[in-house]
Amino acid sequence: MAEATETGPTPSDLPAALPFPFTLNVRNSDLGLDDAGTVVRLDETRAVMSLHREVPVGTVMFTSIDIRTLNTTARGLMRVTAQQTSPDGLAYETFAEFVELGDDAKKKIGKVLGRPEKPVAYAGSSGMARPAPMPTRNFAMDQLGVQPVYQRGGPARNDYQVATERSYFEPSPLRQQAKATAGTKFWNSLGVTAYIAIALIIIAFFPVGRAYELMIWNKIIWGLGRMWYWANHIGDVKLYNNS
Repeated sequence: MAEATETGPTPSDLPAALPFPFTLNVRNSDLGLDDAGTVVRLDETRAVMSLHREVPVGTVMFTSIDIRTLNTTARGLMRVTAQQTSPDGLAYETFAEFVELGDDAKKKIGKVLGRPEKPVAYAGSSGMARPAPMPTRNFAMDQLGVQPVYQRGGPARNDYQVATERSYFEPSPLRQQAKATAGTKFWNSLGVTAYIAIALIIIAFFPVGRAYELMIWNKIIWGLGRMWYWANHIGDVKLYNNS
């Protein structure tokens, strides 16, 4: 097991501890990184993770945290600030900070940490404070990592325009292209040829099939014979009115 790349922060600088570890997945297409691990400490700005492989300090990773208590997932970009081997020497204790995290993911992490949301009040027509309406969620846009942005012209206008902006880029999973070996290609071709030969032999046992096969073979032989004839007499071809 390799040594720690950098000493981690002191316990006083660590984020809040989770009631139990959450699983997560980290990816970086440039480094070929696609690793799964657990997160034991988490807040809206930092996290302490346990990964199976060493990651250089400063690496930016796309992180997907499975929050099982809420049956949801929080996604964002994280930068590795320090990494050291775990006490048992079987994993890497990784310290990272969020580079980009959406408001929805921050709310999910806040719920896990027991931080209730504060409703925003506004003055209605009667002058009394009313709770602000809860924004609607679009699950298709949540899966694509797109957040709606509402632009209103002012209190006197009721119309609005909806624009979309991508919060972060999610790299595609790493896939390998499978290529057949020369031996596989040879045996596959031999098998196809054998099946065709067996099918022709079985069809030839029936009179109708035998006659149909003979007709096809006669046409093939006739075509090959004409090709052979013109291949040997190609210099004898004369075009119209060509002296």
